Amino acid sequence: MYRKLIGKTLLVIFVLTLSACGSEKSTSTLEVTKMEDGNNQIVAEQKLEDRDYELITETYSKDNVTIEYPQIIHFKDEGKQHEINELIKKEALAPFLQTIQLLEPDQKYEAEGKYEIKLKNNYMLSIAYKSYNNISPSAHPYYLFFTTNIDLNTGNQLFLSDFVKKIDNEFITKLKNAKYVGNLGEEYKQQIKELVFGQYNSDEELIAALTNSKDHDSGIYVYVTENALGISRPVAHVAGDHAQFEIDFSELKEK
Repeated sequence: MYRKLIGKTLLVIFVLTLSACGSEKSTSTLEVTKMEDGNNQIVAEQKLEDRDYELITETYSKDNVTIEYPQIIHFKDEGKQHEINELIKKEALAPFLQTIQLLEPDQKYEAEGKYEIKLKNNYMLSIAYKSYNNISPSAHPYYLFFTTNIDLNTGNQLFLSDFVKKIDNEFITKLKNAKYVGNLGEEYKQQIKELVFGQYNSDEELIAALTNSKDHDSGIYVYVTENALGISRPVAHVAGDHAQFEIDFSELKEK
């Protein structure tokens, strides 16, 4: 994934060294710095080490609820590290703490959650959480999928609107043609898409839902990998409780 920062007299091309392994360091190389000064050009190679960091796993455990989530260490800006770690922890535990608060006196809740790092570099951290949940008495357990994306420059969360410039009919077409990467096999792709997109009466209604996806009540979550944008939407339990689709960045280059 490439990012271009363009100024009046400075053109910098960042080439990112990406790592999907949570325990590995993240290092980006500023490969070319081109400075224009009249007719003179200076080209130099530099390295960015200021946001070199690692991830460790921390665990929340209470009664029958055990949730794993990542935390950043060795981030040179300690204040920013604390801020980001608090955000990660808050977002990782929120669905489970809310469930506990809503339990009836005769109900028992158990959950086991783990995370996957979808993208880790010096600019962004994209985390996906998957968990087994069971409230008894109830008809069946359920599986929860949600994500947290963080801009490491600002410490802010990133949502679909931060990755897609315009959520319109053209984007909906790309989403409907996206690769299914959910729990069920490829042979169920068409049925899953009908379940997901059949929940909306029109493309305009789907556009509105995606546009408002910052509201987690919608159940719509986004993540990024090195090559693709992923979108998750809840589906019926029989279909796996959630379905993920990925759109290659090359398909979004015009967005």
